[in-house]
Amino acid sequence: MEYVYHGSKVHDLKELTPHQSTHGNYVYASNRVIATVFANSGSSDLTTYFGRNEKSKPWNLVERVPGVFDKIFSNSFSLYTLDASDFIDIHTGFDELVSDHPVKVLNEEKYDNVFDAIIKLEDEEFIKIYRYPERPEYLKEDDSDLLEKIKRSFLRRSESERSIYSLTRAIFLHPNLEDEINEFAYGLGYELPEYEEIKEFYIKRQEEFPNEEFFVDEALEMKKLMKSKTR
Repeated sequence: MEYVYHGSKVHDLKELTPHQSTHGNYVYASNRVIATVFANSGSSDLTTYFGRNEKSKPWNLVERVPGVFDKIFSNSFSLYTLDASDFIDIHTGFDELVSDHPVKVLNEEKYDNVFDAIIKLEDEEFIKIYRYPERPEYLKEDDSDLLEKIKRSFLRRSESERSIYSLTRAIFLHPNLEDEINEFAYGLGYELPEYEEIKEFYIKRQEEFPNEEFFVDEALEMKKLMKSKTR
């Protein structure tokens, strides 16, 4: 591989410098697909799925909550081309490579929003876009595959660092998982608020912090859809 890529919301960079992350002080880079998708403004496992089950197949980008693509992929960004020889593989996952020193930018492609670049990648058959509720066959329709991720994420923290915020956020975005998440929390000695209380909490948080995205409208639409399915 001669070149690697890095997506950033910051334009006109001539050099990329290492920043502290969970793996260390590094510049990260990958292929065009991953670098583009990761240039978004706030996706998570709860809102999107990004992956594939066969290396020979295109990457799958799945909208888990209706309408979130319109928000998380609306930011402008630059896709920077970098020399692959500056990078090494420390097995961070997602085919990412890292550099522990500043890296010179070889080329910059500017996009008005991330989704335009993703659509271009789909046209080139590098990625497959699934708008809610569509998804590949191997991904569960009810998003119950998220339960193990939610549990692992919570248990990964020490007891003093655990917060029910991550669990109430999961319930707000995926109300059909409420019973299972409540059962998990109760088994650990936590009692979670009812859905209506959770809903009011996130509505208030969105009002207090308008520059943060809590996906209130999208979560309420999900709740409405869940209700219609149970009728």
